[in-house]
Amino acid sequence: MKYQMKTFAMMVGLLAMSAVMGLAQGQGNNATRDPLAGLKRAITQASAPVLTATQETAITALITAYRDALPDEADTALETARDAYEAALLAGNQTAANTAADAIAARQAVLSAMRLKASAKLTLDILANLQTGGQLTALNTKFTAERVLQMVRSLAGGGGFGGRD
Repeated sequence: MKYQMKTFAMMVGLLAMSAVMGLAQGQGNNATRDPLAGLKRAITQASAPVLTATQETAITALITAYRDALPDEADTALETARDAYEAALLAGNQTAANTAADAIAARQAVLSAMRLKASAKLTLDILANLQTGGQLTALNTKFTAERVLQMVRSLAGGGGFGGRD
């Protein structure tokens, strides 16, 4: 019985070590993941010219610049308006709640417009890069223009400005 318990404990330990090592390797792979891998795969499937090193560098720089332009912190004006809204609700003040609701809606509209404009610039710049490189027509033919647009927009990653693109 003691032998079985020791064997069991040893197996559990080995499994735990394997799991930890697997997670560590998975995290390392994420750090070196090619952000253009999906686009490159689609280009290959469309039999389009491969991205040149210059194109890869330019597209990666566009994505990086877009992400760097996104705010890192919560929008203070929006947070202030939300706090005022909650305070008005807790105070039972309909007029103040309406005013705060208008401030929230206005700030969300401004942030949404900023996000959409930044996303449009990124998308148009990448599409222009693909057009210049001779990939865009083949991609549109193989996947439809709408699908290519989705692929390109997905390169930006998460929403930014606190929401979805």
